[in-house]
Amino acid sequence: MTDLRRFWFPLTGHFGVGVTARSLEEARALAEAARRRTWPSAPALGPVVEDIDVSTLDEGHVLPNMRPPVWPGVWYPLT
Repeated sequence: MTDLRRFWFPLTGHFGVGVTARSLEEARALAEAARRRTWPSAPALGPVVEDIDVSTLDEGHVLPNMRPPVWPGVWYPLT
């Protein structure tokens, strides 16, 4: 699964949505679905950060509350 990439979609008023996927299009669809389920009234996803280094994310909340980002799918938030 070496063709997988990590994506981070910031979200105003929330931390954001983290996704591992094969393409930006797939990641965006998964992130938008997670946003709608978790924060239905939140604004649109912010500009994507491609190939995110997860160690740069919030260590007090995001890192301890995410799935392993090596598997395909949404790893933050836990939906």
